[in-house]
Amino acid sequence: MRIYTCPALMDLALFLVTFAVLYAAGERHMTLAQCMWIGGIFQVAYLAFSMASGMVLSRRNARPILLVSTCGCILSGVASLYLTGFIPLLIAFAANGAFCAWFFNSFQTFMRSESPPGSLARSVSLYTLAWSGGSALGFISSGTFYRLGMHALCLLTLAIGAVIFTILARHRSRPEEHPSADDHVEEGSAAAPRVDPLYVWVGWIIIFAAMFVQRPVTTYFPTLSAKAGISPFLASLPLFLHYLIQGIFGHRMDKFRDLLYRRTPLWLFQGAGAVLFFVMWRQPSYAVCAVAVSLLGFYTGFAYFCAVYYASNSGKRSLNIGVNECLVGVGSLAGLVISEWWMRRGGNEAGMYLVCGVALTTATALQLAVTSLRRSPSASRPA
Repeated sequence: MRIYTCPALMDLALFLVTFAVLYAAGERHMTLAQCMWIGGIFQVAYLAFSMASGMVLSRRNARPILLVSTCGCILSGVASLYLTGFIPLLIAFAANGAFCAWFFNSFQTFMRSESPPGSLARSVSLYTLAWSGGSALGFISSGTFYRLGMHALCLLTLAIGAVIFTILARHRSRPEEHPSADDHVEEGSAAAPRVDPLYVWVGWIIIFAAMFVQRPVTTYFPTLSAKAGISPFLASLPLFLHYLIQGIFGHRMDKFRDLLYRRTPLWLFQGAGAVLFFVMWRQPSYAVCAVAVSLLGFYTGFAYFCAVYYASNSGKRSLNIGVNECLVGVGSLAGLVISEWWMRRGGNEAGMYLVCGVALTTATALQLAVTSLRRSPSASRPA
């Protein structure tokens, strides 16, 4: 159980650094294009090293890689807090993205290896709660302590890294000869659809779409808030609530395992998310956006649980997760680039929400089309 504090703490450090850097960029009047490249270079490195890690990670090497990548993530994050130039920030964020790719991919391999057969849903729900809760705390702590200066944020980041390293170094792993969730296919109740490997592809579309719409909000919202004179705390509050709701709802998804491998929840949750984006596009005030961004946590909690579960319950799990994490980078980069281009083209910052709403609607339709390609007898039960 204690190991799940590691992704929570790592995301706390990651988003503490990200919010501080992007809010400071807004105060220094960096352009949205520059902020896009700062966030985008992280994603380029993340997607490249995620694919590489998916090909080499195993139960045996996951823990050593976790320890090394922990040090790399923290040190590159501290460097990002001290740097102010555009090019140095690009280099630091690229390094941070590479180390984060190794950390989160190796942790998921480690997580499955430490979970006994039949416990995958619980493991994925705890993982969703952990990293989402850490992200929430990262935003709110950065927004709260930002005015204390970068020295204080650096010390906090280093302390977080020390705790992560200590937990991983002291953890006693399950013996390799013991079976784990990595070698087991987990089914739902008798009334649930059977596991369908086709949903690995559905999960990949889900996670691409989720990152496509989430990353522009977490990247541009702090910068736009700083330019609008909104305080760091108020700028971080909607993002804190978003990730908090995402974590809590994603954690509760293990109680609703029978919702998986069905079509209806796909359009219900993602359709509701698209509606919220269209509302923000039409009414882009701080109050409306704060409420809508917070409520989007229900959609993303569902999306990330499904994506990780589908990838972890069929086929070559480490490779599936490597593709998952690669799509995290691809989706994030695509969302950042297209949203920035549309805002610049239209001269309207609210255009970001229109792009996200259209993208989520399109991705949902694509998922429904994929699930229609092959309907097995078990999948023909009520959706």
